[in-house]
Amino acid sequence: MTSPVENDNLTLTTAKLFGLILKLPLEDRLRLLSDLERHLKGERSSIRRKHPRKNILINVDYTVNKRLYNGIVINMSAAGVFIESPKVDLPKFNPGDEVILTFEHPERKQPMRIAGEIIRVDKKGIGIKFAQPILELLTP
Repeated sequence: MTSPVENDNLTLTTAKLFGLILKLPLEDRLRLLSDLERHLKGERSSIRRKHPRKNILINVDYTVNKRLYNGIVINMSAAGVFIESPKVDLPKFNPGDEVILTFEHPERKQPMRIAGEIIRVDKKGIGIKFAQPILELLTP
């Protein structure tokens, strides 16, 4: 049985959530619903992310195991990027490999050089986690 204090907290929390959801545009409500459903099923969702992703297209040069490659960043967050990479290059990469990325800041148009590590390799490309989150990366 829940106490009156717990009931009050539950009511206030639910009311606050409902109020915030009502302020969201329909597209954001649908995304939130989808994320919540995936989260409750134990599937991957953006809820687990500390930093939101931004879909973006940026040319990137990157060095892995002392070899230079070129690819396209297709999404980015303050914590990392996903690089679309030619399939011929993918077998050369392994999770844990260190990476040095060089690209132009998406908003400031200034060159950036960032260290990171490969955390995922799949049929489309590689996921890179920055050594240190770049909190100002996606803000002008």
